This record gives sequence, structure tokens and C-alpha cells, in this order.
Amino acid sequence: MTNEDIFAKIQSRFPKVEKAAVQVKDYLTVRLSSKDELVPFAQWLKDSSFDMLETVTATDLLGPVDMKGFIRQQNFNPFLPEGATPQIEAAATAGYPYRPVMDLLYVFFSVSERARVFVRLEIAREGVSVPSLVPLFKSADWQERETFDLLGVRYDGHPNLIKILTPDFTVGHPLRKDYAHIKDRFDE
Repeated sequence: MTNEDIFAKIQSRFPKVEKAAVQVKDYLTVRLSSKDELVPFAQWLKDSSFDMLETVTATDLLGPVDMKGFIRQQNFNPFLPEGATPQIEAAATAGYPYRPVMDLLYVFFSVSERARVFVRLEIAREGVSVPSLVPLFKSADWQERETFDLLGVRYDGHPNLIKILTPDFTVGHPLRKDYAHIKDRFDE
């Protein structure tokens, strides 16, 4: 089944779904118009032989990284001439459409068709919340928890939405573009 065949099936069932402006490699990449479409779309994909959810992740599109979110003390490194950590300044990428949204990405895989569908969904950055796909795909469990922990995306209906990677005392979400690190006992 080709990408065009898959997209034609998608369009017949979900006419609001459109191809994403930027495709991931040569895989079919579609964009949902609303978070309300996510669960019905995922259910339809599952019923249409896309029986595996490979990836759940997100990207913060707020802007360039705020460097105060990183530990930047001098650090001995034997591979650098002076043995110190190079100081990197983040710069805005000219012409990139930064905006206050999170871009969620889901990757569905059909074992029988050996095909992938990348599904993108933009949601507001503040009060970020989408339905959980754990009831449909058990593989969403830890991936949704990771995205919650690192980016602050809340998944409504998730059975155990707690931190998975950062310690409980970490304030904020480290992969958000405006994250500012607060020193703790491990910074010494």
C-alpha cells in the first residue's frame, strides 16, 4: 500500500486531516486539526491494520532555547585544548515560524503493510492537554509519561501520569524552551 493509498483512505474517513507541510523522510505525515480528532483517528488507524504505536513525543516551538536553563560552569574536559566546556549561545533561526505551541508527534506502524503514518498535532503551549492513547495502545504509557515529565504535556485519562525521568524536586520541564534550571544539591 502506497502513501497515496493510505492518505486516500484517511481522507475518505477524516476529510479535515491534511498532509503536513513538512513530511518526515518519505513517510506519510498528516496533521490533525484538533485534539478531539486524536482518539477517533488513532482508533481508526488501529482498526485499519496500524496495530502498533511506535512513538509519542512533542516539540516546544516557542523559540530558541533560553541558555539560562543550562549549567554553564567551567568543567574540566581533557579533550578540549583549555580543558573547559565551550560556552554556546543560542541564536534564533532566521525565518523559522516560532510560536507558542507544542507540536505533538505520533508514529503508527502497520506490521502487515510495513507502512508508517506520522501524525502531527499542534496544541496551545499553556494548559497543554490531550487525550491519552493508553486505552488503545499500551506502548503509549511510558512515552506519554516522558513527554509529561520533560515538556509538561498532560494526557487526560492516563492511568499513572507521574514523573518518569527527572527527580521529584525538579521544578519545571527541562525540554521547554523557557526552562530555567534552579540549582540543587547535585550542582556542586
